[in-house]
Parts: sequence; structure tokens; C-alpha cells
Amino acid sequence: MSRRVLPDLNALSIQLVDDHPGYPYVADELVPALRGEDTLLVFGYLPIRVQWILEDLGFDSVEARNAVSSLLRYPMEFVDVNDETILEAYEISVEKNHDVYDCFYLALARKADADELLTTDRDFEGLCDGENFEYVNPVPGEVLEEFHAVSE
Repeated sequence: MSRRVLPDLNALSIQLVDDHPGYPYVADELVPALRGEDTLLVFGYLPIRVQWILEDLGFDSVEARNAVSSLLRYPMEFVDVNDETILEAYEISVEKNHDVYDCFYLALARKADADELLTTDRDFEGLCDGENFEYVNPVPGEVLEEFHAVSE
């Protein structure tokens, strides 16, 4: 059965860094969408943010740009963001008492009729309660701890 998968910024960035500790877990979830077996959902600004993350991880600008350009050659469906999407993100933020940035992904997932919200952020587990899509964090807890050790 084909899935509609919306990755967040970190999950999509990790997909492009094959020596990242979370890569094999994220890749297991995203590769079927990159092959066209599932639908990869992204919003227009996301690839630009992925480049910024890659540069923050130490990739030079050319490497980061090439990685994102390569990613854009795979099949994906772009989700339009408009004033209603942003307003819904703020409404979700109030309703769930959570930051609007994370709630923006919930608004996008609702709008795109996503089946899964793919993230490495544990905060989304509670945020996705009661939603019509599934929270998917494929990275085991002990590997997530490595993320924090690397960023400190």
C-alpha cells in the first residue's frame, strides 16, 4: 500500500548524510518514496532549509547545493503553503500548547492528507495524538542520544 510521507527538516537532511548515525533508519522510511513507491511530500521552502542544515553540519556550499539538487530530481509532491496553512498552524499551536514551528508540520500533514509525519523529534509523538496521520520516528532511542552528543 502506498504511503504519503511528510518528513520534517531533520529527517530530510539526515537522508542526505550517509554517515549520520540516524541515516539507515531514516533511509528505510524514505527510500520507498524516493523510488516512487510511496509519495514524498515537501513544502517549497524545505529544500532550501535542508541546504542550510547541511552547511551547518560542515558541508561546503557546493556539496550542500549538489546534494539538494540531486534530491530534487526524485519524485515528490510539493504541498502549497498559504495563509490558511499558517493560520491553522497557529490554531494548532494554541490548541496543543506547543510551538508553532512543529505545529506547522501538523497543518501541512493535514492539508496534504499525509499518512505519516516522519521526524527524529520525540515531541511529535504527543502532538500527533488524535491526528489522521501516524507519527513515525524510526531512529532508536540510543541512536537519538548520539545526535545530542554530537551537537553538544
